[in-house]
Amino acid sequence: MKTTFLYIHGLGSDRHSRKFLNVKEYFKDEFAYDFIEWKNESNIYELLNKAELKLQNTNKPILFGDSTGANFAYQLRERLLEHGKESILILSSPLLDIDERIADFEFPKEILPQLKQYRNPKNTMIIATQSDSVLNQKWLFEKNLENVHLIEVNDNHRLENFKESLEEIRNYIKENR
Repeated sequence: MKTTFLYIHGLGSDRHSRKFLNVKEYFKDEFAYDFIEWKNESNIYELLNKAELKLQNTNKPILFGDSTGANFAYQLRERLLEHGKESILILSSPLLDIDERIADFEFPKEILPQLKQYRNPKNTMIIATQSDSVLNQKWLFEKNLENVHLIEVNDNHRLENFKESLEEIRNYIKENR
């Protein structure tokens, strides 16, 4: 049985996220791919419940969250851990603390109460840039984080050069299987 690779997109994206398509193109048929597609009005708690049920019988799934989706992926990982289920967590341009948001466009009010704050992320891979114009990510690079494989990229919030990180993602998955 193939390992499940669950992708959670960021704000304004969907199942056709460029990063998700890059992952599927790179890893080909190595994984069973799934996604959580959400909209501003979505009940994230319910979507995470459904994902948790789907992952119940999978062995160490890979959870990948991008931007706002990284917050939801972290929440899902924590929920799985509460039930004794391990997973591999990978986050890109993660929204781990809404107070670190620096973008000048309004964030959807429906999503705000569904976010959690993670000031000390641990046991994860994070791909981020210190020149992010949407989220201040500098704090991630200034903290001593527990078991975090932090990749600093010279890019923007959207990680236009995401494909360059795929080999390192592969290595991280291999090391944590």
